[in-house]
Amino acid sequence: MKKIVEYTVIYFDYIFIQHVKKIREQQGLTQEQLSLKMGLSKSFVGSVENLKERHKYSTRHITLLAKALEYKNISKLMNIPTPEFDRVKLTVQVTLNKSGTKTISSELIKIEPI
Repeated sequence: MKKIVEYTVIYFDYIFIQHVKKIREQQGLTQEQLSLKMGLSKSFVGSVENLKERHKYSTRHITLLAKALEYKNISKLMNIPTPEFDRVKLTVQVTLNKSGTKTISSELIKIEPI
């Protein structure tokens, strides 16, 4: 079962979350492993990476992320482009299980400035 979902987000949050997710995956860390390395609840990173959730990384988390991902300098972790927009609308195609209760995968279709 597939459906189209739209989310309004702060573009910087989205870019940074995706950047950290890419680094996490490159280092072979699960969401739970990164959460625990940061000293947080095991579900924290999963909540942040889930677009449906309102959890985001705060300035406190940037230091925890840098240490957990073994960056000696926070600026290296923050090596992302300056967002062109403040807020954006994300259009995502979500694939759900047969009963429609669990997301199997999601694919970003479009990003539009607001």
